[in-house]
Amino acid sequence: MFRQITPFAVSGALSLALTTPALSQPPQTSSQERSSALEEVIVSAQRRAENVQDVPISITVLSQEQITNSNVVNSADIAAYTPSLQANTRFGPENATFTIRGFTQDLRTTASVATYFAEVVAPRGQSTQTSGDGAGPGSLFDLENLQVLKGPQGTLFGRNTTGGAILLVPNRPSDNFEGYVELTKGNLNSERLQAIVNAPITNAFAMRLGIDKSERDGTLNNIMNVGADSLGNVDYTALRLSTLWNITDTLENYTIFTHVDSESNGYTSQLYACDDPTSRLADPAAYDPQALIDGLPDLIALNINPLNPIPGVNTGSPFAFFTFQGCQDQLENQRQSGQFGFYDIASTVADPITRFEEKRFINTLTWDLTENITVKNILAYAHLHTENSSNIFGNYFPDQTDLEGKRELTVGITIANPDIPVTSQETWVWELQMQGLSDSGRFDWQAGLYYENSQPDGFSGNNAASFLYCEVATIAGDPTQANCFDPLNGLLGGVLNYRVKTEYLNKAVYAQGSYDIFEPLSVTLGLRYTWDETEGVGTKELYRFSGTASQPPQITSQAPSLESTAPTGMLEFTYRPLEDVMTYARYTRGYRQGTVNMAADPGLDTHEPETIDTYELGLKASFDWPIPGRFNIAVFDNTLTDMQLQGGYISTTSGPTTAIFNAGEGESRGVEIEAFFRPFEFLTASLSYSKLDTELVESADFCDRVAAVGILEGFSCTPIADAGNELPFAAESSYVLNLIWTLPVPLEWGLMTLGTTYAYTGEQRVAADSQTPDPYIEEFALFNANIDWSGIFGSNFDLAVFGSNLRDEEYETYKSGTLRTLGFDSRSVGQPKLFGARLRYNF
Repeated sequence: MFRQITPFAVSGALSLALTTPALSQPPQTSSQERSSALEEVIVSAQRRAENVQDVPISITVLSQEQITNSNVVNSADIAAYTPSLQANTRFGPENATFTIRGFTQDLRTTASVATYFAEVVAPRGQSTQTSGDGAGPGSLFDLENLQVLKGPQGTLFGRNTTGGAILLVPNRPSDNFEGYVELTKGNLNSERLQAIVNAPITNAFAMRLGIDKSERDGTLNNIMNVGADSLGNVDYTALRLSTLWNITDTLENYTIFTHVDSESNGYTSQLYACDDPTSRLADPAAYDPQALIDGLPDLIALNINPLNPIPGVNTGSPFAFFTFQGCQDQLENQRQSGQFGFYDIASTVADPITRFEEKRFINTLTWDLTENITVKNILAYAHLHTENSSNIFGNYFPDQTDLEGKRELTVGITIANPDIPVTSQETWVWELQMQGLSDSGRFDWQAGLYYENSQPDGFSGNNAASFLYCEVATIAGDPTQANCFDPLNGLLGGVLNYRVKTEYLNKAVYAQGSYDIFEPLSVTLGLRYTWDETEGVGTKELYRFSGTASQPPQITSQAPSLESTAPTGMLEFTYRPLEDVMTYARYTRGYRQGTVNMAADPGLDTHEPETIDTYELGLKASFDWPIPGRFNIAVFDNTLTDMQLQGGYISTTSGPTTAIFNAGEGESRGVEIEAFFRPFEFLTASLSYSKLDTELVESADFCDRVAAVGILEGFSCTPIADAGNELPFAAESSYVLNLIWTLPVPLEWGLMTLGTTYAYTGEQRVAADSQTPDPYIEEFALFNANIDWSGIFGSNFDLAVFGSNLRDEEYETYKSGTLRTLGFDSRSVGQPKLFGARLRYNF
């Protein structure tokens, strides 16, 4: 038999979303499905195996059955069914980043919500695009569970994060020969094959091999007849091999190898709104004569404010004069041709691609040094490779002077460089951990050392073009040979070729201990000290054009670096007034490192750390009367200092780009509820709810800093939020309601269940009020259902029919917020109705 001593071992099957019933799933066994008893849910939120009801943290737990039944295949799907968790899908679901309680990871920042697989943090990507740091394709199969930890996890987990952590816990090899083969077919030509084989080789050594291969047509219809007909497709293969070797009775080695290869057509936003500056200039009501008179002395003295060049005259964005006609023509042409559907997009990229390849090795050696002390050594290596070619904004503004009709106004088009990828980064992680019990079990402690080094194995980058007319296909090659035309003779636009490298070094020491003061009361103290270093080096070559002739490049070299250190920790009291009731109060100090931003100009290419102070009160209760159930509630108050937020601007050295600024102060407070009830033996009901109140209390002088770089930069400054605004990607309210019926069929038929899920996400801010009249993503609700038939007539076959977004809700997931900067707005849209059937053979 195999030892199960590590903190991630799980004893017993998971129950029906007992803590957070976000998705529909059937009961786990056929012999107990009509029992009213509630099984324990085991989690590893404190780096050891515990009943979730004994962990003083707000947690959402999803089992593999929940993930599978709701067709969750990427990190963006997780957010749709987890209150308090939102995803930014600007670069597609494969590259989604997470937000918890309003604390977000923007483009060019490190993660605010870290993702861990088998206790090891996800590998980093380059900062030129969101990549790495998350749950990529092929991560969500053959899992024991998925855990979402809400709030700062700054003591026990590597890489301090201010929002929280997501833990993916894979199934370990066992001492049984078992496995399954599963085939899924669905609409949009969806096909998915999964297979798992678990084999004990000897009494002390076992292996587990798994494959997950998935393909699906795209959900976005490309109307341009160039490149792919559809985008937003799925095409990946994931392989996983794990071994478990009980070397001795006290020494265990657990090893995991993974390889994921995903290559899709990528994702493109949809153009949906235009700014017409001529209509404002022609409107006398748009003028303020007194403001113009008051501003005349500054105009005469050439003391011009780039954010308001002509006081009293609402000029709007000067770029709108170049884009508004093309924007209006595109939208009108789409309407006239009947190609203005919710999923219709425009992309002229000949070879659109989002490539994601990840290789990982994780080795965990666990040694029971004594009966009460365990030592664990974790060594991990990962390599991440990504490529991208896409039209970020989904615009097509053709060059009216091009008789061949090949050139278009390029604003947000990036093309894969044939010589270098977007990311080629390797990461080493080493952690030494010691856990133990002292004082007759009253003192539970752990301590550790952490080391992480992520460095490129070559340059990373893309080719891009902005504010000139180009034939998109020619941008990929030698910029001097690009078919481009600039009517302004290089005043604004150019073709950009950039190559960058970024290296990260993170070290930490930590300790945490819990002491039972007396039987119902305990206190926990945790401390961590972190050292972070980031270095970047890169070159940007901007090729301007005079008419159609390329000019010598403007070369910008930069080598920013940043070091930061911080103590973090937590103080917590737990009190048990009853055996099945736990209350807790905790204070947590969190920290997210400062880092470099190779896409920004010198002077804007570094940002400082952010810190968070969190106060949380919680209650967790289990009960059998009047009906079996569980009820968990957490109330929290967070204050973020030097919050890292993204702002956009147009650079004279690299075109449209983004910088990160420390925004001053942000606040987030709210309540989270997780409830599960079994009113009848054949029915379970569960609710997961989040209520948030967030505000950017104080905003720093981001636009002043941008204006110091240049007039164009300052004029085009676009913050993501203004002081007094809500924090971005923080829905005021969200909830998930789940019902599961066990159908009354004879036992010899097998087990049949019907599950339904209703997931609501409230309105979310995605842009500043000052930058667009449409700064919010509207509320939306998704309805899922599944019917499962396990052990069909006593056989080894299972059959399931499932559907997600069955009401075919049309909902948005991102907006660019660029109307008053670029003269147009774009948005990303969520997935339409998906349905299918799944057949599985167990052995």
